Amino acid sequence: MNNNEVHVWRISISQNIKRLERFEALLTPEEALRAGKYRQQKDTYRFIVSRGAQRIILGRYLNMPPAQLQFVLGDNKKPYLIGDSGEILHYNLSHSGDWIVLAIAKLSVGADVEFVDPLFPFQDILEDNFSREEVDHIGTSPDRFFTLWTRKEAILKATGQGLGDHLKITPALDGEHTLDTLLTGADKNWQLNSFTIAPDYISTVVCEDEGLDLIFFDFS
Repeated sequence: MNNNEVHVWRISISQNIKRLERFEALLTPEEALRAGKYRQQKDTYRFIVSRGAQRIILGRYLNMPPAQLQFVLGDNKKPYLIGDSGEILHYNLSHSGDWIVLAIAKLSVGADVEFVDPLFPFQDILEDNFSREEVDHIGTSPDRFFTLWTRKEAILKATGQGLGDHLKITPALDGEHTLDTLLTGADKNWQLNSFTIAPDYISTVVCEDEGLDLIFFDFS
């Protein structure tokens, strides 16, 4: 993987249910305990598939057994991995409905995916979370709403900011924007890419500086 690459993996939860036993064997005791705390079975399955697939994929990059990966928390509690050779690998994961998106890069990266639900009452939250220009751009379009929403979330995840009260001041329209100084990483150049990851699912990946070349993979 080169510095200018971002590898984007899509993982179907339903297609990987048959691998649950294999995935569970890779979980740490803490992860296994967390998996057992979900009230709904679908959430348990999603967590196990997410963690198991994540370990398998990241293990390949670092040439390490999946169960032996050690996750490190960096600035703003953003996780990353360090390989045996000292190689640093950044990643970010998001899930919605049946799909999980895992973005991997040599630089700080953020990802978000959302199911485009035409019945979601997004008009109710526009004023509190979007600028006037963004509200005008969205209009009555669910596609535009979810596209801009994934962009805001991906930026805030890339910086480790978290959602909090920063959605409204996080720019999401096409073009170049200056980030508000209240946002972590406001002094860096963030590149955004939005795309359809599956029918009715919109995703955005954000990477620092050189991460411009997206390469897509299916986990199967």
